[in-house]
Amino acid sequence: MSYEDPIFRAWEMPTLDKKNFVAAIAAQYGRRLRRFLSVRLRNVQDVPELSQEVFLRLLRVERHEAIRNPEAYLLTVASHVIHQHALRRSASPAFVDIAEAASELTVPDGDDPVTKTDNAQRIEHLERFLLQLPPRVAAALVLHRVSGFTVQEVADQLGVRRETAKRYLARAAQYCRDRRVGLGVELAADAANVMERE
Repeated sequence: MSYEDPIFRAWEMPTLDKKNFVAAIAAQYGRRLRRFLSVRLRNVQDVPELSQEVFLRLLRVERHEAIRNPEAYLLTVASHVIHQHALRRSASPAFVDIAEAASELTVPDGDDPVTKTDNAQRIEHLERFLLQLPPRVAAALVLHRVSGFTVQEVADQLGVRRETAKRYLARAAQYCRDRRVGLGVELAADAANVMERE
């Protein structure tokens, strides 16, 4: 058995202080941790933040010398971090600023006053309409129709699966059809196209 053997190094790690212990774990298993997180997360941009959280939790371990299998311990901590991350994301509703989305629909200054008035009424109608929808359905609708997001981008933004985002858009389309909302014809056709393509 050589000194470079991972098993030997794992048994040698307990003699290290906390910071050196975490640094050794990061050097040895950091790549494996990032791969573990990226496979299990919907948004790969969260990987650096969550891996940092895993290492911060390792720094808080009181008796790191009691850890017999550092890789298993690291991945167990990572599993807990992923679970808590998912709970935080599901608890916080997606926020889409309706005023910001509505500002994209406005006509620039200097155009016809009749058009400005018509657009202002449409925006007011849209705001009332969106307030009647569940928050996530309204957010999906605004992201898709106003911001031009694809279904996958809507899903990523809301932190849900792609199928869930499609259901939100279908629900918004059905709501429009049921109430014969002016946007309904376009939205219903758009939702039907999305369902066929996806």
